[in-house]
Amino acid sequence: MTKRKKRVKKSFKLLMTFILVLVIIFGGYFVYNNFFKDDSKPVSSEIEKLMQEANISKDKYSKTLEYALLNNIYDEKYLDEYADIEFQDKDNFSSILTTFLPLGYSGKEINYIMNLSEKNIDKLSEIDYVDISNYYEFSNFDVNKIDRYNSYYEDNDYSYEDVVTYVNINLDLPVYTDTTEVTDPNDLLVLVNKYHYLPDGYKPSDLDYLPGAYGNNVPMREVIVEPFKELQAAAEEEIGVNFMPTTAFRDYNFQRTLYNNYVASDGVEAADTYSARPGYSEHQTGLSIDLKNTAISGSTRLTDENYEWLSNNAYRFGFIIRFPEDKTDITGYQFENWHIRYVGLEAAKIIYEEKLTLEEYVDLYATEY
Repeated sequence: MTKRKKRVKKSFKLLMTFILVLVIIFGGYFVYNNFFKDDSKPVSSEIEKLMQEANISKDKYSKTLEYALLNNIYDEKYLDEYADIEFQDKDNFSSILTTFLPLGYSGKEINYIMNLSEKNIDKLSEIDYVDISNYYEFSNFDVNKIDRYNSYYEDNDYSYEDVVTYVNINLDLPVYTDTTEVTDPNDLLVLVNKYHYLPDGYKPSDLDYLPGAYGNNVPMREVIVEPFKELQAAAEEEIGVNFMPTTAFRDYNFQRTLYNNYVASDGVEAADTYSARPGYSEHQTGLSIDLKNTAISGSTRLTDENYEWLSNNAYRFGFIIRFPEDKTDITGYQFENWHIRYVGLEAAKIIYEEKLTLEEYVDLYATEY
């Protein structure tokens, strides 16, 4: 036998020995756990007495059962459910048990409920039983919208996770219906769209001005002036492009005239795809800027190369592409490669990295449910 064959044979024997050892170890572990291990839980004499008084066999013991007995909330109707409920040392544990077991929730469903926010728990306690198993794990789940979630899921081919977000941002409703007034128009994350409008007569109190692409002075919120200058400088240095603002803040009357002109030209349905109705334009916040590469003549604002840089670098300065090409169904507007919106460095980074719209970000990160 050659040396090479001897080495192969020796290696094979070692491998088989190793496999045999693993089989023995795992086999022994299996046998121990299934036939010899004592899984009985330690029961104090006090609990044992309480269980005997309630005619509960020792094999029904669980930490949740113990809690129910000690806190005088034990109900024999829910004996089997107690075993499925994971005990949690929370102030509201008792109220969750006494509220949701009578409403018909199983032990496993109560585990779901304990993962909800306090707001959602309160909402759920006020209504009849509903199945939350498809939604409870999502942090932006809103109990009050569960019927809308179910309807939207039935009508569309979306995951439950997407359904929750899309319903939260009102995509299941016709535009300009069920609208709400913005409560803090000065917030850098203020969401103004076809479902959220600005207070009557709103105008930022901190407007500043920068030179515009057409020789005009462009008003915008003071808080975005320096970040925008930094973006301009970076674009000039990195790709040799001079991005200039054509417009930023636009007041209600300006937007009304603009929108009405578009309607007169193209009709309401078409105008709504590319222009906001007065009061529903985020330009009125002073946080949005329309850009133009000053080296380009005519109506074209940016080249594809300009946009590629802008879309991959705007976040570095706290800006986002507000109406991305692949998110028109969410934003409700046609793709605008020239329209940027200031949201701050932290939000802009997340929106860029996770490929979100402002609608999605506000729902996922800036709203408490």
